[in-house]
Amino acid sequence: MTTYLGNKFSCCRLRVRFTAAILLVALFTSGCALNAGREQDLLVPIDQSTFLDPRSGKHWMLERSGRLNNPHEVQQYIQEFRSGAGESWRLPTQQELYDLFARFDLKENGTVQIKLEGNYWLTDETGNVHAGTWEIGDQCGPSRSFFTRKAGYVRAVRP
Repeated sequence: MTTYLGNKFSCCRLRVRFTAAILLVALFTSGCALNAGREQDLLVPIDQSTFLDPRSGKHWMLERSGRLNNPHEVQQYIQEFRSGAGESWRLPTQQELYDLFARFDLKENGTVQIKLEGNYWLTDETGNVHAGTWEIGDQCGPSRSFFTRKAGYVRAVRP
């Protein structure tokens, strides 16, 4: 009887070890798959002046404009910019700018490095142009609040 119980316990220990080994392999391979998917989702430099957000499909300018003080200067800048860089470039919406800031907050920018500090010109739902910024909140975890400003930079985007 002792021999039978010894074999039974030995068999159970073997099952536990085998199950633990399978769980460890599954844990490590799922982590690798998770990281591989994340790398495909990071911001991607396209050339010396633009980068791509693969999640949204939008292209962004790496460099921002100089400081512009009113909507007239912004419209003039965008017109001049389009004539040199292409007609599809435009001001981002408030949500697009938030999404871009969030990618950097969550360290999803890959090798792309840009200046986020400062105020930016954007368009609202009705097409009005205004300056504002998403400032980091003081809550637990990444959060931002939007504040309207009087002047700012342009970081152009295109679909």
